[in-house]
Amino acid sequence: MTTMDLTRFSELLDAYGADPRRWPAAERSAAQDLLAGCAQALELQRKAALLDEALDQYLPAPPAPALRQKLLGAVPLPRPGWRDALTDFWRDLGGWRLAGPAFAASLALGALLPLWLDETAVDLPDEDLIAAVQLVDELPEWNP
Repeated sequence: MTTMDLTRFSELLDAYGADPRRWPAAERSAAQDLLAGCAQALELQRKAALLDEALDQYLPAPPAPALRQKLLGAVPLPRPGWRDALTDFWRDLGGWRLAGPAFAASLALGALLPLWLDETAVDLPDEDLIAAVQLVDELPEWNP
């Protein structure tokens, strides 16, 4: 543990105030030891406590309405971007209120569409598919 002099104690009070809880932990015990044995240190702490109390009670005046309007008027308004346009478009379409029914309708259509197709329309067997490909004169993939 190091000893503290009045100069360092005064700097400590100026920087952190009179409340020992705000003092750095490394210097707190030395400062409290100085307080216990020195009347000048107690007087410095009392004056710092008065200053702390005065600073705690200080309330700054609100800005004048004209100054507030001038400052707010100088701030540029945000420009709408593509995300804002997309959000507005989504909202105009109905948002999630439309997305749910559209998803349900697409599921129903996917389930019912095979039932409406012609059952006689089947895929060609492999032999017929090979014969159909052989009838084509030019296949660009196979030309050297």
